[in-house]
Order: sequence, then C-alpha cells, then structure tokens
Amino acid sequence: MSRSHATVPSVLVAVALSLVAHDARAQSWTELTPASGPAPAARRNASAIFDTAGNRMVIFGGFGTTYLNDIWAFDLDSDTWTDLTPASGSAPAPRLTPASVYDPAGHRMITWSGQGPGVFFNDVWAFDLDAGTWSQFTPAGGPPNIRYGVGYTWDPVARDLVTFAGFTNLGRFDDVWRFNGETDTWTDVSAPSPPLKRCLHAACYDPIEHRMIMYGGQNTGPLDDIWELDFDTGAWTDITPVSRPAGRYFTAFVYDAANHRATVFGGQTQIALVNEVWVFDLWNDAWTQLAPAGTPPSGRAGAAGIYDGTNDRMIVFGGNDGAVQNDVWALEGLSGTTTAVRPPVTGPAVLHPNHPNPFNPTTTIRFEAAAGQRAFLRVYDVNGAAVRTLFDGTATGGVTSLTWNGRDDDGRAVASGVYFYRLETAGVSTARRMVLLK
Repeated sequence: MSRSHATVPSVLVAVALSLVAHDARAQSWTELTPASGPAPAARRNASAIFDTAGNRMVIFGGFGTTYLNDIWAFDLDSDTWTDLTPASGSAPAPRLTPASVYDPAGHRMITWSGQGPGVFFNDVWAFDLDAGTWSQFTPAGGPPNIRYGVGYTWDPVARDLVTFAGFTNLGRFDDVWRFNGETDTWTDVSAPSPPLKRCLHAACYDPIEHRMIMYGGQNTGPLDDIWELDFDTGAWTDITPVSRPAGRYFTAFVYDAANHRATVFGGQTQIALVNEVWVFDLWNDAWTQLAPAGTPPSGRAGAAGIYDGTNDRMIVFGGNDGAVQNDVWALEGLSGTTTAVRPPVTGPAVLHPNHPNPFNPTTTIRFEAAAGQRAFLRVYDVNGAAVRTLFDGTATGGVTSLTWNGRDDDGRAVASGVYFYRLETAGVSTARRMVLLK
C-alpha cells in the first residue's frame, strides 16, 4: 500500500532534513583494498550481491580489458578476496551489467541479461553459493527481449527477480517483468503510466512499503527522476522532489535499512564522473547530500555496491574513473547517530504485507495507524474463524511490528494452509493473505 506523498507536512520534512544533515558528520570513507593476495581484475559494470549467510560481497562479470564472467567473493570480516569461478561446467557468457540478486532461501545468486561482445542477453542463471556451480534456467513465459543496463531488485515476498526497462539495438524499454526461480517462469507485469523509457538506471527494494525504488539512468541524456513501483498494486508513482541532484547514470544504489533511505554513490552526470554521496529519505521523499570524512574514492561510473547491514556501511567495488579499477571502499557509519523521522499517520491506517510469505514457522506483520486510534489485528483461517489476536490496543502513530508464530490463542500449532490477517481501525477493515507451509 503506497503512501500519499502529497500530504507530508512541510514542517516534518524540514525536521527530517536537519537530522540527515547532522548524520553527514558521522560518515567516513575507508579503503578496504587488500595489499596482497588474490584479487579480481579491474572492471566496471559488474553486479554485486550481499551474501548474508557468508557475510561477503559476491561480484560477477563486468568489463575490464575484455568482457568477464568470473565470480569472486570479498570477505567482509577479513577484507580478502576468494575466486569462486568454477574450473569446469557450464556458465553464463562474459558480459557487463548483469542483473544479479540474492535468493537467501536457496542460498544462491540469480542473474540475467547484460551485454557481451556484439551481443545482448536475456538468459537466466543461478550460482549455488554452497556448491560453487552454475545452472541455467529454461523459463516458461516470455522471455523479455534481450537487453542490458536494466534496473532490478529481489522481491523477498514473492521470491521474484523484478526488472524494469533497459536497452538493445531495438531501443529502450519501459516494461516490468518478474522471474520466479521456483516455477521457472517469466511474467510481464508492465503497468500503465510507467517512467520514461531508459537504461543504465538503478533500483533497490524497500521492505517497509514492499516496493521497488527506481532512480536515474539515461535516455537522450542523464535522468534525475525517482519512482516507486508498488509491488501490491503494480502501479508506478513519481516521487521526484523539486530539489534533487543532477541527473546521472551507472550509479551504485543501495537501501539503508536503519534509516529507511536509498543511498547513491558516484555515476556519470552530463559533465563529469562524480564521487558524490546522496541519500533519499523514503519517509519524506527528500534528497540530501552527505559529506563523509576521510579520503573518498575517485569520481567514477559503473561501480558495484551493497549495503552491509551488520556493520551499517555501504561497500563499493571497482568502476571507471577514466581507467577501470578493482579497489574496495567502505562508507562507514552510513546511518549516522540518529534515525530519519517519519511523518505520523493521520489518515487511513496502513497494513503492510507480511514477511516472509510463505513462511514457517514465523512471519512479521507491520501496520500503522494514527496515534491514539483503537486498533485490532487478528488472524483468521479460510473459513473466517478467528485464530489469533495479535494486537488489541491503542496505536502509537508509528510502525507497529508483530510476529505470528503459527499458533492460535491457546498456544496450539495450526495446520499448513492459507490464512488472512485483518486490521480494524475506526470502522475500517483491511485484510491480507498469507500462507503457512510446514
């Protein structure tokens, strides 16, 4: 469920911006490039995922002196590289701008698309992060046209790779597709009134509002807009504020979970390769430029980035600053010492999708309702019988997070199947569906 972006009180925007500006004094750049040992070749436009189980950044592909299809892991505890490239077996062809996402349940990286020497791709592969082997999907439906330079993210609720737009010799696109690795299926979910056709843009997932945030890219020149794609409704909304950074493409773009904001590093503007850091406050749809301490990376485009939530930092690898690089940097203390301010809910209550879904044995349900408002949140089975009361009280105006452990009010485990959770406030009822799989 999307917010109403037009109703954010200006005084709250001002408060949030002042807090983010204060945070800027807390960030600092640290170079993590190993002084010795194995390391990947210098490159631009590789993909990167954060393997949370291994606490490592995993990179794939890119372009250095040639197109690449090797895969490397950077250990975030020891700051060392390990070459994961299989010695034999099938593998994706060398390419730049592969769209790679992390599937934690399968402990694998799923990747598709990209550009090789004189060719574009639309193949889909999985890299098993335990076995260290590649396998290729043979999807039903679609597939999307061959392309490179897409915006993409992982939807952890549906366990889909979601991708938007891109470019080939056919031109630019404005379509949206989902790929599900469990059913091996592509689905075209393009919606009316999409953003301008583009390529070389960036995207990240917002878990609080279950949406994709898409930023920038290139059409006839660098773009400066930012949009949301609501994963519940499939609808696009332009959330571009009046005050914003200059347009850019080939940026590193990550979601900062602690502050509920998107962070942008680097990119190519109309006139230069930059090393700026900007944050977009997703509560208030406002941009602020950070001024981290320390010596920053050089201005560059095509760097790969991840958010290391364990250590509250952005990790940046490689890119092109006039020459391709293989350096590693950390933007430490990304969230600063305070958190962003969210405007309190004053209108209709918001019931967010549970996560994960399907689940076993627990799932998290979040809702928001105006401060002082009476709220009830209950779980029901498919026959409409009440199973569990999760909340019966007064809302605080912020986000209320609840956990359901698959048990009823008497503590008995319930059977696998479909359940509904309903939020009731001020005579208004909102319900969502979830699946318990044992």
